[in-house]
Amino acid sequence: MKSAGSASRAASGSAMPRAGDALTRAVGARRRAGGGGGSGWHGPWQLRGWRSSARREPTGRNEGRHAGPVASRLDRCARAHRYVMTSAPHPHPDGTATLVKDTLIVDTDVHMFPTLEQIKAYMPGRWRRYADDFGLRTPYGEQSVVRARWMGSRTDAWTPEGDPPGSSPAFTRTQLLDAYDIDLAILNNTMGHAGEYVGGAAPDGLTAALMAAGNAWGMDAWLPSDERLRMTLLVPYDDPAATLAELDRWGDDPRVVTVGLPVRTHRPIGNRRYWDLIEACVARDLPLTFHVGYGSTTPLTGVGWPSFYFEDHVNFPHAVMTQVASLICEGVFDRWPTLKVVLQEAGWTWVAPFAWRFDRAWRQFGHELTHLERAPSEYVGEHFWYTTQPWEDGEHPHQHGEALEVFGRPDRLLFASDYPHWDFDSPTETMRAIADPDLRRRIMGANALALYGRLPGSTAAA
Repeated sequence: MKSAGSASRAASGSAMPRAGDALTRAVGARRRAGGGGGSGWHGPWQLRGWRSSARREPTGRNEGRHAGPVASRLDRCARAHRYVMTSAPHPHPDGTATLVKDTLIVDTDVHMFPTLEQIKAYMPGRWRRYADDFGLRTPYGEQSVVRARWMGSRTDAWTPEGDPPGSSPAFTRTQLLDAYDIDLAILNNTMGHAGEYVGGAAPDGLTAALMAAGNAWGMDAWLPSDERLRMTLLVPYDDPAATLAELDRWGDDPRVVTVGLPVRTHRPIGNRRYWDLIEACVARDLPLTFHVGYGSTTPLTGVGWPSFYFEDHVNFPHAVMTQVASLICEGVFDRWPTLKVVLQEAGWTWVAPFAWRFDRAWRQFGHELTHLERAPSEYVGEHFWYTTQPWEDGEHPHQHGEALEVFGRPDRLLFASDYPHWDFDSPTETMRAIADPDLRRRIMGANALALYGRLPGSTAAA
């Protein structure tokens, strides 16, 4: 992982930046001095006019290969994918112990995943028998791409007893929480993605039973095992009554800090069918968290089914952009101005250009959205948070700092390891990549305390 370089220049603001005279001048000076642009781009996107900067012809063997945040994600995924296929042991903490101890670490994305036998113990008899007789209706979307590992997991994440990754609280404590001296960790049950495919291709009652059982298993088997653990609540989001019942059951438990949804819902999330869910989250001051995933009754991309697992993995941000646009265009934030939304594993370097494009279209064709009270970029800047995994680094150290400055909201970045998946980001690697101490402090833990009102030591506004 490469250094964040000039990340210390990133500054906080109340909305996405609309102008960047200082940054544009700085980038221009670097170009005139012969610096930057080694990856085929001259620094970050131009801030004026929503135009990307001019591309130049490659001048060296390693130049011109990739461009912009999408290529950065491609590179990063390729490196991690080549690594995981070697079956080599995953690296553990090294000589940065002092840095870890001096920094509060809140890991906002730690996966647990029950085995069928574990989850069946919490299901009603009717659906337990259904699972025995018919299985969980494995999604065709999940089978459309070949994975590097089962559930995209690290090679060393199976327990010594042979249990699958994410099924053992004790092993997660040993391999993650204790190994990296993590202060707080938010559990994200991968069972939540069952709603993407089971709810669309199986009885609604089965989906509701799976979500309820996943929550009960987390409450019973995980949270009592370590006081550092908090939980993301699963809901059968396409069944309003069952969703509200699950929120009534667990939503007021102080250990529940957010409500989780797969990013590929059956309809864009701003649709009125999901308003009861949103209102219930806002009433409890629970952020709504979207996590990327594979299973779905809709194609995995905007243009159909991909040929390779790798294609889908680097295209995660596309579905997230759809959800962001839906929430804004449907007027959700005007109706619920305190709603907070977390976007997991979709990156953040795309956010500013997306907001610029959104604003430009709104100015030209905004009469279709007369119900919006503000420019789209203002909603983007106020209501969304982003996790760091997978870490997106440029080909040169200074590029990450430039991207942060264009992004303009370092207070909205949340550290996530994505344990136990193959593209896991360790806290030590992430901290080494953030050169500025204050930025490191915020990303690794302080930003999470400012967002999640139920975390111990939370600084979130009441």
